[in-house]
Amino acid sequence: MPSPTRRTLLAAAAALGLLGGIGTASAAEELRILAWQGYADDDWVAEFEKETGAKVSVVYAQTDDEIWSKIKGSEGEDFDLFAVNTSELQRYIDAGLAVPHDLSKIPNQAKTLPQFRDLSQVRGVTRDGKVYGIPFAFDSIGLIYDTTKVSPPPDSMSVLWDPKYKGKILLYDASAHNFSFAALAEGIETPFNLTDAQLQELKAKLIELQKNALSYYQSADEALQIYNSNDVALIFANFGQQQLKAMKDAGAPIAYVVPKEGALAWLDTWALSKGAKNPDLAEKWVNFVVQEKISDALTKRNGFGNTVTPLASAGGNDKLVYLLPVEDFQKRSDLWNEVKAAAQ
Repeated sequence: MPSPTRRTLLAAAAALGLLGGIGTASAAEELRILAWQGYADDDWVAEFEKETGAKVSVVYAQTDDEIWSKIKGSEGEDFDLFAVNTSELQRYIDAGLAVPHDLSKIPNQAKTLPQFRDLSQVRGVTRDGKVYGIPFAFDSIGLIYDTTKVSPPPDSMSVLWDPKYKGKILLYDASAHNFSFAALAEGIETPFNLTDAQLQELKAKLIELQKNALSYYQSADEALQIYNSNDVALIFANFGQQQLKAMKDAGAPIAYVVPKEGALAWLDTWALSKGAKNPDLAEKWVNFVVQEKISDALTKRNGFGNTVTPLASAGGNDKLVYLLPVEDFQKRSDLWNEVKAAAQ
């Protein structure tokens, strides 16, 4: 947003009739973005500003809750464009805080990878035939395995329950994801909408998994520390390609696989705010970043996948199940605590 000093000067000039229609045009040339760190890097912003003559103002968020608070708090008036994953996007649509994109203004969307090209087939980005989210970045929650300890290379989640890896498996400490991935392992097609009976069955399966668990982790750094200090063969990689990159950079002899049953995955999109003052400029930004040069840099800098260039450790035919809201977060949390208590 313009500083108070600049707003004062613009108002004074307009009052004196010095700006005519220029004041309105100037205000319309500011793009206000709310995003994750790494989604609007300084060099990209500078290039976009040079191409368009616009000014870009970026606010970085740390959590999904922070993004919701900022958009909801101003009813969308403070931002034109925001980054949001497919699971979270639903509540913005429900609250009328996100508005549909005009795909005719984002021609680069038609040049994305095949799995992201037909948006009607990407769960969570459309509603009633309208597109609310343009896919930008993604990561799968697959398996990391030590190539010196796991042979042959695994292709199924069932490897986590293999007794030969007892005490050598590192799990992520999260209720919602663990019940969802266990559901995929059991062939359940609706991992985010489970019945009470299914939750109880999966609780038993997760209790069984604890026999193989060495420990739990809550951050990628913690997982690397545990791996370096213990005999770890397999890791449920909640941080996916980012986690893989960090471990490889540290010299770990590891590889990554998306199991044949599928892997949970997050998909971040660009959403238009209800309060967008310049939606055309916002669409120009989306089209600008959904191009090979920018998207490739996104992956090289951060490790996770982008929607334009292929990822060496991810295949176009990988079965990715993008996160959606779960049926009862609190119930899953309570059951996960019971799972951990049963293992003690």
